[in-house]
Amino acid sequence: MNEEMTVSALPAAVVIKMRLRSGVEQEFSSWHAKMSTIAVDLPGFISAEVNAPVPPSQPEWRIIQYFRSADQLRAWRESEPHRRLLLEANSLVEAIGTLGLVEEETAEVHADGTVTEVITTYVKPDKIRDYQAWAAKIHKAEAQFPGYRGGFLQPPPSEKQPFWTKLVRFATPEQLDAWLNSSARQGLLREHDALVSSWESHRLPTSFAGWFPSNQTTSASPPAWKQSMLVVLVLFPIVMMELRFLSPLLSGLHLAVSTFIGIVISVVLIAWPFMPLAISALNWWVLPAQESPRWINLTGIALLVALYAIEIAAFWHLLS
Repeated sequence: MNEEMTVSALPAAVVIKMRLRSGVEQEFSSWHAKMSTIAVDLPGFISAEVNAPVPPSQPEWRIIQYFRSADQLRAWRESEPHRRLLLEANSLVEAIGTLGLVEEETAEVHADGTVTEVITTYVKPDKIRDYQAWAAKIHKAEAQFPGYRGGFLQPPPSEKQPFWTKLVRFATPEQLDAWLNSSARQGLLREHDALVSSWESHRLPTSFAGWFPSNQTTSASPPAWKQSMLVVLVLFPIVMMELRFLSPLLSGLHLAVSTFIGIVISVVLIAWPFMPLAISALNWWVLPAQESPRWINLTGIALLVALYAIEIAAFWHLLS
């Protein structure tokens, strides 16, 4: 986490795809909790996420880990902890190989979750290790609930942003609420209170009706994953600028009030002018013509990934 990002060191991702044997759900929950948290202290680690199967388009579980450069990612893949975890995973899948366990580096990843809870946490400096162990426990617990679609965990990206970020995705708001209000989660939160100085959460829906146009011929809206990718592109710089400039101005207010003000400003800026500008510039990809070639979608995805990298690099230097 202390290494500087250079212009040429673009973020890299590895995806582990797994088709599980029947009856190993408990063992898999323990395994992916370890896989999602064990790399947190490695040089260049950015974040990890877990995506549950969404048949028929995605029949397997996906564990995705992001690093700041391909070299740092490959160092993790060649490490002993990584090899040991892959060996453990072999006992959980249908068959080793194409249909069982596949690991590949990729730049094309997106989530299919329907509703997401975003949790930011300020961990006590002397409780980092305990918090990591606790994160693995809650990661395992939430995966047991109906509708679970995956999670995301990111340690503090810099000293000026000393908070951990966790995303939890479920298929429906009702299923997410069932987990959030469960006795299992409440018990884990009681353990959590001794490890953190403060935390907050809010819901981020993955459907953005009203911001995106419909196809004039078919009346269809853009796919949810395209909407999500564009919202991330627009929202990330707004949130980073608020952390840098707005948060110090609101530090004297109660956390609930300052958070509300930040969310209102973010939504207003997304709605106008930034989302209309982004849609106008990328409409060829957001709503391509019905007979458009496949390369249109691939080009748009590649462009957004490149823009994400540029934004991360820009704010990495601004906030370092």
